[in-house]
Amino acid sequence: MNTISFIGLGTMGGTLARVLLRGGHQLTVWNRTSEKTASLVEEGAKPAASVGEAVAASPVTIVCIDSYATTRSLMDTQEVLDAFSGRILVQLSTGTPGEAQESAEWSRQHNITYIDGAIECLPSAVGTKDALFLFAGPEDGYRTVEPLLQCLGGDIRYLGDNIRAPAALDLAWLSQRLGQIIGGLHGIRLCQAEDVDIEAFANMLPDGDRVQLLARRIAEERYHDPDVTVRVWDAVVRRFEEQAREAGMNDAFPAFAAGLIGHTIQAGYGDEDVAAMIKMLQNS
Repeated sequence: MNTISFIGLGTMGGTLARVLLRGGHQLTVWNRTSEKTASLVEEGAKPAASVGEAVAASPVTIVCIDSYATTRSLMDTQEVLDAFSGRILVQLSTGTPGEAQESAEWSRQHNITYIDGAIECLPSAVGTKDALFLFAGPEDGYRTVEPLLQCLGGDIRYLGDNIRAPAALDLAWLSQRLGQIIGGLHGIRLCQAEDVDIEAFANMLPDGDRVQLLARRIAEERYHDPDVTVRVWDAVVRRFEEQAREAGMNDAFPAFAAGLIGHTIQAGYGDEDVAAMIKMLQNS
């Protein structure tokens, strides 16, 4: 058997797989579009013809695709379930705490040890000392995969057996970041309205501060080389809304953010940097 099978080779998944491969792990890879496996195969990965073949090749399968629902659609076939029985699934797709719980329950029903994870860094940081990953699940299962995960980053945290914790902390971190972005954009717009130089505002902030970077991007009208697009944040806000419904909690913040982001997308700025939301704030 190969050490790890990896499913999902998008921007983040492909980066994770490459770091694992270069970290000395044997890797079997599968992706819905097989072209994305080519460069990894050239580096020594083994391609799988199907999800079932990939799962059967290794005791541990890592999945990094766009949603838990897509993961389930790929996994919920008899071929894959037969291959998965008695093995470990590490989920690094994005979702809500409720979806993580559902995935854990589904895995238990099929004799799969389930580890849920959240990636708290950009692809460019994967494999560096600053890369943060959060994991939860049964401790014996986690300790089995922990040595395989260490090369992914310098900050690998096990949160215990509360399977909802990684997704919850991921959303909590994104919530504070989006609040900072929206508050910062309002501050920038306030300066514009009062005829105050945006750079004066940027100079009040610590070097590298997210709002400082937003201010300078707006001053340069540099919207078309995005770090993170408005559309990406739209998907995040939808998870905020879903989590609020699941938990029965107040949804005033995600509802407000969804409105501002939605208007920005409707205006045609969805694929621009999130700084483009300033264009909506400039309208009276």
